[in-house]
Amino acid sequence: MDGIYPADGGQVSLALEQTYLLERLVDDLRLLTLAETRQLHFEKRPVDLAQLIEHSIEMFSAEAREKNISLSLEQGSGDFTMELDAQRTEQVIGNLIGNALRYTPEGSNIWLTLEWASDSVCLSVNDNGAGVPNEDLPFLFDRFWRKEKSRTRSSGGTGLGLAITKQLVEAQGGTIEARNLPEGGLQIKILLTIPSPLKE
Repeated sequence: MDGIYPADGGQVSLALEQTYLLERLVDDLRLLTLAETRQLHFEKRPVDLAQLIEHSIEMFSAEAREKNISLSLEQGSGDFTMELDAQRTEQVIGNLIGNALRYTPEGSNIWLTLEWASDSVCLSVNDNGAGVPNEDLPFLFDRFWRKEKSRTRSSGGTGLGLAITKQLVEAQGGTIEARNLPEGGLQIKILLTIPSPLKE
C-alpha cells in the first residue's frame, strides 16, 4: 500500500501465503490451549474406529501415491466401535498420517495397525523412514518441536500438530507414545482405554 513493493501477482501471493500460515498458527495455538486446559468440548458418540481410519487413509491416498508411498491398515479381529469424538479422533489420525508422509522418503511404507490389547484399543502409526534420534524422542510432542530444524514453517507446518494430537488423545482418556522401530522407522502408539460395551 505504501508503494515499497510493486503490486504484482508474486508479491500478493507471498503475502497471502504468509497470512494463511499465520491464521493456521493462531488457530492451532487456540486449539492447543483449549485442549491443555480441558476447555475443549467433545461430542462423544459410538464411532467405528476402523472405519474412521479407512476414511483418513482415503483422504491421504492421493498424496501417498504421488510420493510412491504405500499407505495401509492392518486390522485385528473384533468390534472397534467406541465412545469417541469422531471429528477430534479423525484429526488425531490425520495429524499422524500427515506427519509420517511429510518425513518419510519416497518409495517407503506407512502402515497403521489396530487391535485390542486387553481392555484397550491399540492404534499404531508406523513407517520405515529414518526415525528420530533417541535423544529427541522425549520432545516429539512438545510445542514447535521439529524433526528437521532447517525446515521452514511453510513446508513443515506450524510445529504444533503432534502437541495437539497428544492433548486430543489424553483428553479422551488415552495415552500416546513414540519409539523407534528395531528395523528402522518411527512408531507412534495410541492406547484408548475407554470401556466399550460393544466389544466382542
